[in-house]
Amino acid sequence: MRPRRGALAAVLLLTLTACAPASPEPQPQPQPRPGQAADRAEAVTPPLGTNGAAVPELRWTPCHGAFQCASAPVPLSYREPRGKTITLSVIKLPAKDPAHRAGTLFVNFGGPGTDGVGELTRFGPHYPDEVRAHYDLVSFDPRGIGGSAPVSCPGADEPKAEGSPLRPDQHDAFYAASAAVGKACAAGSGELLDHLSTANVARDLDLLRQAAGDRELNYYGYSYGTYLGGTYANLFPGSVRSMVLDGTLDLVANATGKPGQEHAPVDVRADVASAQQEELEHFFAVCAAAGPKCAFSQGDQRRKFAGIFAKLSQGPVGGVTLASLLQTIDSALYLSPRWKSLGQTLNSLAASSAGAADTRPPVLDPYVPVHNGGFLAVQCVDSDNPQSPADYDKLAASEQARQPYFGLAAVFSLTQCIGWPGHDADRYTGPWNRQRKNPILVVNNRFDPATPLSNARATAAELGDGHVLVVDGAGHTSLDVPSKCAWDAVARYLGELKVPAEGAICAPDAQPF
Repeated sequence: MRPRRGALAAVLLLTLTACAPASPEPQPQPQPRPGQAADRAEAVTPPLGTNGAAVPELRWTPCHGAFQCASAPVPLSYREPRGKTITLSVIKLPAKDPAHRAGTLFVNFGGPGTDGVGELTRFGPHYPDEVRAHYDLVSFDPRGIGGSAPVSCPGADEPKAEGSPLRPDQHDAFYAASAAVGKACAAGSGELLDHLSTANVARDLDLLRQAAGDRELNYYGYSYGTYLGGTYANLFPGSVRSMVLDGTLDLVANATGKPGQEHAPVDVRADVASAQQEELEHFFAVCAAAGPKCAFSQGDQRRKFAGIFAKLSQGPVGGVTLASLLQTIDSALYLSPRWKSLGQTLNSLAASSAGAADTRPPVLDPYVPVHNGGFLAVQCVDSDNPQSPADYDKLAASEQARQPYFGLAAVFSLTQCIGWPGHDADRYTGPWNRQRKNPILVVNNRFDPATPLSNARATAAELGDGHVLVVDGAGHTSLDVPSKCAWDAVARYLGELKVPAEGAICAPDAQPF
């Protein structure tokens, strides 16, 4: 699971007061993680809804041009609703036609670790007029992120992978380095790390919904924001009016995995390696069809790429390592306008790799994604991941054989969660199909390297009321694959609560070449 990274923006933090308590709503009890004793914190009944926490008063002040900013105190722990508080940074883009305002559309732009304040200033003005006219767009920095009591991890702001888990002489050093961010966050953040689950972000969202004066929630979540949406929809099913999930995580895979998946990390459970391979194959096909517009179009793209991979597995070529190439490909798969540059990069490597396609040397220095404290502080408490290096070592061989190009990155991408010091007893692990009065709209690109279409379909089924709309493009979420057709469907759903017909497909507005 990889975060959607966005630009950070400054936000004014203003003083506000609290008003009447929220009405609690029953909430299912989280299930213990595998192997946990019954007397652990998960066995304690969690708070009901927001557990009587005071609804903050949002005092909006102009900021960032047309936007308004406020701050909102919320409980650090919803088990102690009148105890310690943290302050959330909140931002609003008011509806263009206030006389016909329909309410608030809350937006989460993904992550975990992405600030909602900066992303709304970036994307909010570009939302379609039919949405901008009738809805205040509101986002916030989730707890632990940006301007909302951010986690502090001294000395680990720019984590780097050190050593290789596949080289015996570097194996132990790799896992020691993986644990460094967690140790730094524990030293800098203390008890905050035990209250950063998505379930607590969902509780914060419910307080903000009430603070905005909305009887029911209208919500749009991208990437990780779909997990926040799915969590809210099951903690507060009676408070959901409309919900759009775009670039959708498999809810079960992200939380615990299905039975038998206990020793597989999140990205393996979600099978992102297959999603990346499918999109790479699509890139080859589109590149070949583009002819001269794509520098890598000549000859057999698959064979040429296999040669490049084999050559780089033996060592760098012109300063390019296997890990750096896979990182470049990872970035290009997220955003298809980068495909032209990717074609040029591959073409420049192809000549020096000719003749290497018939060999497949072992990969000893894989690409290993690394994450900052803000991402890990949420992901490592939300998701069950193996806690022994031996589990990752065992899985590496089978996943590399199954997906030679991308399998290893999926295996090792969350080794930083081993021994993570945070533990949120109030995280949510299901059930995911609590009854709601309106359907949920699930939007997903046909080729998405981080949230495969198969995940979207799985989540629609897990929710029980999800309806999938496919955007026939490549990239991560509709933010990276704009589609007027999809936006028209979203606007119709927000206004009329009507989902597209089963099997509906929308074309993207632009092509990579």
